[in-house]
Amino acid sequence: MPRHPLVAAGIAVGVTALALLVAFLIVPGLRSESRVVSTPDGELRGTVVDGVRRWLGIPYAQAPVGERRWQPPADVEPWDGERDATEFGAPCLQPEPYSYGQSEPLTALPGSSEDCLTLNVMRPDDDRTGLPVVVWLHGGGFISGTGRTTVVTQTGLLERGAVVVSVNYRLGQLGFFAHPALHGRVANFGLLDQVAALEWVRDSIESFGGDPANVTLAGGSAGAVSVNALMAMPRAEGLFQRAVALSAPSDAPAHSLSMARRRGRAAFPDLDAAGLRALPPTALLSSTFNLLLGDAPIRDDVLPRPAADVFAAGEEDDVPYLVGTTVGEFDDAAFRGLGSDPATLRRTLGGKRHAYLVRAYGESDYKQSVLNDVIFGLPAWRMSRQHDRIAPTYRYLFAGAGRGSLHGSDVPYLFDATTARNAATLAEEMGDVLYAFVTTGHPEGESEWLRASTGQIAVITPDAVQILKDPTARRLRALNRVLGPTG
Repeated sequence: MPRHPLVAAGIAVGVTALALLVAFLIVPGLRSESRVVSTPDGELRGTVVDGVRRWLGIPYAQAPVGERRWQPPADVEPWDGERDATEFGAPCLQPEPYSYGQSEPLTALPGSSEDCLTLNVMRPDDDRTGLPVVVWLHGGGFISGTGRTTVVTQTGLLERGAVVVSVNYRLGQLGFFAHPALHGRVANFGLLDQVAALEWVRDSIESFGGDPANVTLAGGSAGAVSVNALMAMPRAEGLFQRAVALSAPSDAPAHSLSMARRRGRAAFPDLDAAGLRALPPTALLSSTFNLLLGDAPIRDDVLPRPAADVFAAGEEDDVPYLVGTTVGEFDDAAFRGLGSDPATLRRTLGGKRHAYLVRAYGESDYKQSVLNDVIFGLPAWRMSRQHDRIAPTYRYLFAGAGRGSLHGSDVPYLFDATTARNAATLAEEMGDVLYAFVTTGHPEGESEWLRASTGQIAVITPDAVQILKDPTARRLRALNRVLGPTG
């Protein structure tokens, strides 16, 4: 796989008297006067905003600071009395915008913090119970992002009757790191945070009206890489019943634990464990941390093999799987802005088989699509075909207009959370598709979605969702022959 950086992907308030009145006789554990829910850890006081009940900033693990830095997440200590859950927790520590590879020290994003292991729960303001649950893992290249996003706080899934949970998890070298001075054989602390959040959902979500036996794990970009990794991790087995991965790069380049340790020692050569844990958090911000170069996830004892290898062997969790990519994903400007030369990458891709690859695409399609196929299209094509051997799998291609098909542009449509002009009809249809998947395991829409093994794909344009013979299959087969089993 070519080595080029991943683009780090990217609330209204108001409480009405009527919403307060509706709180009587709501889901078990809720008190009408203050929207209090009782959980195994203690009582949480939330609020209602625009017909949505929200409990925000809920700790699902102890703060990973001090001696807990680079340790697996520890259970929250229960609390007495009511805990305020009306404000989002801090995003996990991440840098302000920077130039990839810059030598100057990075600055932490204001408000981001090492103490960040919180999640948010949202549900309709009504008396339904046993609702399907969607757990959203944000993107951002494992270096940025937060669970506080419009796509979850304003999602149409809530109107349709789902409980939505969004998660903060450790990022960058705080979430994915190894060093000879650190004991243990774990480096994927960010993935373990996600497992801990799913365990919290299993143990607590029924108090919010959700069904712990009907959980869909969904993520975009790095969040989708996480979804695939959790499907491959024994530690996560049984914690979710469906999976949605949107624009997930392959994790085939994942560093081994020994490689991660060597890189950690090179970055901090003279420090023991105490010295590492005494570093100011900002010293761990890196301008070259890159999941496409294998910095995350890492092959360790919790993820012994990349998800790409586990899927190829048919040994991942056998849950229904929805996979999507966009037509545009990264444009040339994005590659250049991150220090890569897309023209050179295209000119050298395939080595001795380069000419064959260009012929398979055609000159125009090669220039427009091949790099995005390497990063996104080919992994989705492979993993959907592989997973469909053990569980129902469905794949789509989002072809928005112009820049509307860039990386992540499909997510607001799928979650029926877009504010784009003239987008309401498509967003409503896509929202129905996703809600059908999280409730039945099949993405039912106006057209019958067919499984990936049939060679059919849902092509989504601004005007329609069509189930077609995969228009990318020929070129992806050629790319697969050139790059080999895992790219």
